[in-house]
Amino acid sequence: MDNKHLQEGARAKIASTGQIVEVKRVSEHGFSVVRFQTGGDYMILNDRLESVEQKEVQH
Repeated sequence: MDNKHLQEGARAKIASTGQIVEVKRVSEHGFSVVRFQTGGDYMILNDRLESVEQKEVQH
């Protein structure tokens, strides 16, 4: 995934496992720091992440 599509605080999915993670930091060098729902921050390559479409909530 191109880092232009990644934003801090956004959610992303790890392509190989399907796990949803929160993007904590995006680097210009091709990797991001993500936080797993179970806890812990880890570095992962941007091309291993997929964007998660957030559905709009209508009131």
